[in-house]
Amino acid sequence: MKKLFVSVSGLFTYLSLPLVAFAATVDPCKGPNNTDLPAGIAKTLCGLGGGNIGQTIRNVVVFFIIIAVVIALMYLLYGGVKWITSKGEKTEVEAARNHIMAAIIGLIVVFLAVFLLSIVLSAFGINWSDLQIPNISTATPET
Repeated sequence: MKKLFVSVSGLFTYLSLPLVAFAATVDPCKGPNNTDLPAGIAKTLCGLGGGNIGQTIRNVVVFFIIIAVVIALMYLLYGGVKWITSKGEKTEVEAARNHIMAAIIGLIVVFLAVFLLSIVLSAFGINWSDLQIPNISTATPET
């Protein structure tokens, strides 16, 4: 039992000690040997910067719209399959109809949200591409 305790405590001590890492500074947006990244998710994420917040917001909104539409369409297909396999039973047909109506209402809500967002932004005179992150300068102004 003592040997097990000494072994476990020794392992715990070894794992809790900080280890020195001799690593070079690596740019995560560059590939091996400072080459450009291939097209893909990593390159897309590295392209998102703080210079134009409007483009980033637009990309996020479009992403969520696409996800919402795909989910609504899958739910619509599920309702259709459920209707086909209901064998004419009134309660199952009604449940399938409710699924289809919920999917259609979901699609309407998604498109209305995009429409209202466009209306609100245009009412305030904001264009998607005009949204910028303000720069805070630490330099003192010259007098």
